Amino acid sequence: MEFSGLIRDYQVNRLLTDEEKLHHLKQSQRLELEPRYQLSVVKLNSTYLESIDKWFGWKGLLTAVAIIVIAIFASGLFGMVYVTLTSPPSLRPASDGWLICTVVAVMILPVIAGAIWLLKKESFAYTHYPMRFDRKNRMVHVFRKNGTVLSVRWSDVFFTLGHMPQWNEWEVRGHVLASDKVTIRETFALSYVGSIDAAIAAPGSVRHSSDDFVRAHWEFIRRYMEDGPQDVVNQIQFCMPVDKRREAFRVGAERVFANFAGAPFVIYWAMFPLCLVVSMFRWLAMRTSKVPQWPSDVEAGCMVEPDDPYAIEGTLTGERTAVFPKAALDADVHFCAPLHG
Repeated sequence: MEFSGLIRDYQVNRLLTDEEKLHHLKQSQRLELEPRYQLSVVKLNSTYLESIDKWFGWKGLLTAVAIIVIAIFASGLFGMVYVTLTSPPSLRPASDGWLICTVVAVMILPVIAGAIWLLKKESFAYTHYPMRFDRKNRMVHVFRKNGTVLSVRWSDVFFTLGHMPQWNEWEVRGHVLASDKVTIRETFALSYVGSIDAAIAAPGSVRHSSDDFVRAHWEFIRRYMEDGPQDVVNQIQFCMPVDKRREAFRVGAERVFANFAGAPFVIYWAMFPLCLVVSMFRWLAMRTSKVPQWPSDVEAGCMVEPDDPYAIEGTLTGERTAVFPKAALDADVHFCAPLHG
């Protein structure tokens, strides 16, 4: 439920902070954490790993808020106009009614305009904003909000932790630096946002925790790029079924409710109405948005080798499936349930 980078862009054309330097996550440095894919994978193979954006899990929330605000304020304004048009002159002079309507409209219309602006951040946009980690060519491709693509060498990205103090949550950010190696030109975030214990989140801390899913997700990406798919592919149970298509309502609802998977029973059911509302507006956001398409040069550089045993994608319902079943069977590549809780 964190939308930094979507509602307002990340701050760029600035210098790296001391905290960002201390939280630097190096591509060559292995973390002693179990990698976690965190429902982020769209497709994976020996050539590339494609993941969704960090806003995907709560897609539909901004649309719900915006449309509800528009409906409430627009209904109030139209109601006042209706009363002014239908009220008998003996009750109130028409000029008074129109004056009140004008004053109210001056206050309400900016709110409606702001809600429309918010709506277009999520609906009438793109269904998702994929990231493609091209292991073969050592590249990272990020689908931007405006439909263009950022392509940068994996080794040239400065990865670090980013903190969102309003929710006390963390994410892994990738900074594209200028030639001076300290000025940030562009920023993107990995798919997972979560909390980190204060003791291990302190700048410069070398401690880790098994509950540090933020850096565990980074380790999932890092290990794929540095060590190959064999270390991470078997943990993936679901692949988001959004490649060149829109998700079905049921799949979208399951993804929203998955935000509270493992939560205490009381919290899960307390959040049930919210998740149901978000799921309905998620369907609307998906249906009004375009499906992202990678440029031909990106696709040409990411050709999957025939009979790649590690090639997986999602079925229509999101279950992982092998692209080349016989090759996967021969190589004993399959989902393995984690041993940890």
